Amino acid sequence: MTTKIDDLITKMEFTRNQLNAIMEKATPQVDIYPSWNLKRLMDHITGWDELVVSAFRTHSQGETPEMVVMHGIDQFNAQSVSAREELSFDSSRHAYDTARVDLLKVVRAMPVEKLTQKFPAPWGGLCTVTSVLRVLISHESEHAQHLEEKLTNPDYPP
Repeated sequence: MTTKIDDLITKMEFTRNQLNAIMEKATPQVDIYPSWNLKRLMDHITGWDELVVSAFRTHSQGETPEMVVMHGIDQFNAQSVSAREELSFDSSRHAYDTARVDLLKVVRAMPVEKLTQKFPAPWGGLCTVTSVLRVLISHESEHAQHLEEKLTNPDYPP
């Protein structure tokens, strides 16, 4: 099982490096989505990484994570980004990087038996550590594709 997690961690690192490389080509002011620039995108991803870190830590300790995303993902995204509104671009970048380091540490420290054990997801339903990691990889890859498309075609609507 650890090989599967190691593979997922490698994919997470690859996808993050891919997104970071694309972000380096963008100016901080580029609007990626309506009302979302590069800083807000980082704040959005940070919010999800922090949520997952909290859920994974709780699950790792044999406790049940709280349901945090009670009013839907869109509202969670809006609140998460809004809560970081006052951060500078550099502070948002630091939080974005730190949240991912924390996430990978929690995954690497997870007891092996917890990796595939189902637990209540903080957004509802059941999940496993591996299923959440797959979602995060897909999520970040999708944002990388949208940003890349926006940089090559400024009229691109995501």
